[in-house]
Amino acid sequence: MGSSNAATAINDCDRENVVRVDDMMLKCVSVILETEANTVWSCRDMQAIGQPYYTLLIVTDREIARVLVSAFAASEKETGERAYLRSFLWGEDICYLFPYRRERRLADFAAGQITNPTISEEICVNILLACMESSLPYPLLFLEFEQELVHVEKDNSVYLTTDFDVSKLDASIDESDCVVRCARTMLDILNMNRKKRLKSRKLLSRKIERQAYARFSEVYHDIKLTVLAEKKMSILRRFFKFCGVHRDRIFRIILVLSVICFVLALVMLISYLIFGDFGLGKIFGHSLNTIGTERLNVK
Repeated sequence: MGSSNAATAINDCDRENVVRVDDMMLKCVSVILETEANTVWSCRDMQAIGQPYYTLLIVTDREIARVLVSAFAASEKETGERAYLRSFLWGEDICYLFPYRRERRLADFAAGQITNPTISEEICVNILLACMESSLPYPLLFLEFEQELVHVEKDNSVYLTTDFDVSKLDASIDESDCVVRCARTMLDILNMNRKKRLKSRKLLSRKIERQAYARFSEVYHDIKLTVLAEKKMSILRRFFKFCGVHRDRIFRIILVLSVICFVLALVMLISYLIFGDFGLGKIFGHSLNTIGTERLNVK
């Protein structure tokens, strides 16, 4: 059933919280998810140095298990890489072991991290890279977005976790479905900062509407192209673009400065008409009359 180690023997299983498989003793730390089709544990290998954490996907639904075995086999054949660390039978259930990553969900943390448009584009590029580097079958990759299993680090790098609810698995999902779903998530990220008119957002939105994307490489090409175009812009052109984008704010600043200058000029004029001298001249006059040990215009 599945890969070369899919039927690894299991000895002395404690069905409650421990699975022994070959040289590993996987002890359940917490049940992340439990559905009619599968259970997901976070667990530790109690026999390994440092007792590393893993995510264990236990598939209890036989039909979904068959779909998963087939999907993983097809993905491995296409990418040349296995998406999981190992798979094995536990009683009548099939289990898949993955590396464990702590949660830092994109949906929860992205808005707080995106302080400027450049960060939103950086996160989008990293989402694409995470998908392109993943060897997960497309039906599971689709669930990454549907079930909000995409995570972002503080440095804006992106990673995927594997605590799937496989009862939602759709075997007909292919790369084009994943690409469109991923592109919509990217568009949500770019829309978190609407103050700047991003070319990447405009291009992505237009192509999603036309259903023009079929491969991740096409989206990556478009977003990198628009981001690089921004970076290659000359300093003078960037200045004029900045002025164009922030023209309302710049106008307000100039207006305030103009009003301040007008008020100062009016005060100085009134001071001159009343006292025969500028008010500011009196403030600085004494300091200008004395230079070192010499005094000027002293009567």
